[in-house]
Amino acid sequence: MEVSIVTVDALSLEQKIGQMLLVGYPGGAAGEEVLLAELEKRPMGNVILFSRNGTDPDPLRYHLGRMRGAIESRTGIAPLVALDQEGGIVARFRAGLTPMPGAMAIAAAVAGGGTDLHEVEELAAISGAELVSLGFNWNLAPVADVNVNPANPVIGVRSFGERPETVADLVSAYARGLERSGMLATAKHFPGHGDTSIDSHLSLPRVDASLERLEMVELVPFKRLIAERIGSIMTAHVLFPAVEPEAIPATLSYRVLTGLLRDGLGYQGVIVTDCLEMKAIHGRYDDAPARALLAGADMLCISHTAAIQETAFDDILAAVRSGRIPESRIDASVRRILGAKAKIAARTASGVALAEPRSVRKAELCSRSSISLIGETKMPDMSGGGLYIDMLPDALTGAETTQIVAQSVKSALEAEGPTLKAISLPSDPDQSAVDSAVASIDGTPVVIGVYAMARHPAQAALVEAVRAACDARGLTLSFVSMREPYDAAALVALGGKARAVLCAYEYTSLSARAVARVLSGVDEPRGRCPVSIMAGH
Repeated sequence: MEVSIVTVDALSLEQKIGQMLLVGYPGGAAGEEVLLAELEKRPMGNVILFSRNGTDPDPLRYHLGRMRGAIESRTGIAPLVALDQEGGIVARFRAGLTPMPGAMAIAAAVAGGGTDLHEVEELAAISGAELVSLGFNWNLAPVADVNVNPANPVIGVRSFGERPETVADLVSAYARGLERSGMLATAKHFPGHGDTSIDSHLSLPRVDASLERLEMVELVPFKRLIAERIGSIMTAHVLFPAVEPEAIPATLSYRVLTGLLRDGLGYQGVIVTDCLEMKAIHGRYDDAPARALLAGADMLCISHTAAIQETAFDDILAAVRSGRIPESRIDASVRRILGAKAKIAARTASGVALAEPRSVRKAELCSRSSISLIGETKMPDMSGGGLYIDMLPDALTGAETTQIVAQSVKSALEAEGPTLKAISLPSDPDQSAVDSAVASIDGTPVVIGVYAMARHPAQAALVEAVRAACDARGLTLSFVSMREPYDAAALVALGGKARAVLCAYEYTSLSARAVARVLSGVDEPRGRCPVSIMAGH
């Protein structure tokens, strides 16, 4: 990608404001027209894409070329083209790309010795190079949050774990790989979203930790990445009373973004907000775009609605003209943004073939190495047959695209051979599904693949019904946690009996195949869970 040599002084005020906006738009040809119409009115400088904007690589590459050309023609500067491609449960584009494990699965593979930090960097570089070849240059990853709250509804397995130094090591490796590939990487969500019990897509979370605890836990990965000069950091829509005593989330707080991040930690890169349409901000705080800029944000992410994007642009323009926002404040941010664009333009990113066999194998080996056994009880020998009850996934958070799994555990088991019988049920099974599961028990060992059981109460009813039937007939009952490892705590001693529990950390085609290999006796579970489930684990 080439970036025109442009200085802040050469830009009009409108052009500078356009550089500070990261905008999304609807899918399809109609969505393209929405963006092009918006560009006619305002020089929006950067875009963020979601799965709604296309899926197959060749049309996506063509589309991105058109949109990038339109933005550069309008603004005189090549855009940042962003996406959230964390791997695992948050991957906007899957078709034709090397499938990537998510953060907690990677951490489990590293903890178990099946993958090392160099290989983590390699995986990130593979993902980044493929995205660059499509036309992206900014990945809003990795997640640097330390997940210390088992009830966290939005971070969870998107985090590399609960140990700050381990998370720091892993996000550092992942960010290096992305930036090596020619991408701008992003540490999120500052100063830490890992101890929340509310999804900021839906409401406003709060972290009541002391400043000392923040220094010892939440800030550790961010400090590492700041020292390594990561290109961008994303803000959290979270209250941190230890830093900001007023009821203002980090995204809108001068004390957090300027006092802590800029002045305290010395960060010099681009600060980008999480999407300002999330319910933690939108409808709760008036004038959020201007307030975020005054707090210290450089770029405002508004992912969906053209009218909200246009209002943000116009309000910032009016605030500068009225003197509320000094133009020097705008200039400082635009210099950082232009610097980030020049930095990635200077990197050489050769074109790569997508989903090369070598790359896919690396990702598959990592996923296979992530499968973790919780407790001391081994999985039963199912070579003589068995029943697998497959709870199919759904999207649990605002960060996820609706789950479409190309290969389920059921289909992966069937591909391994006919020994194991499998049935698939929805994540919220009704009584007829429970009855069907119990009726399927045939005298062989039973394994239930739960999916975020704590958030799907109907699964608990199914588990109890199957447990009662298995115990009454003297059959072995085991489990696979296909999402949150914390579910294992309720399963390892269910009904007063020791139960084997495997953790897969995500329900993807990659993890489905890895689980099927363990259940079929092809692989042993080699991962080590990176969060505490019970004492000693």
